Amino acid sequence: MTIIICAITAGILLGWLDVFNYRTKLWLNRVSTVCLFIILLCLGAKIGCDREMLAKIPVLGKQAFILGSSAILGSMVMFYLIIKLLAPNFDKDNEVE
Repeated sequence: MTIIICAITAGILLGWLDVFNYRTKLWLNRVSTVCLFIILLCLGAKIGCDREMLAKIPVLGKQAFILGSSAILGSMVMFYLIIKLLAPNFDKDNEVE
């Protein structure tokens, strides 16, 4: 776990320092997308091999839907509140005359 945290910290630091040029950033973006798909494929394969997990999919699916929907709704409410409290003139500044 320490190696993972160190790798993430190093990546954030390199990105913040703007070490890479545009072409390298574009390549890294594509590599990270491919790696994400591979991780999702492996996760799906692992779930597909586990009979107990397959039996629990209806319950887990409902919980995942509720959790995901709550996170999205909570983010939208917090965004609205922050805009209204911290930037009351936000809409007026962005109007086209």
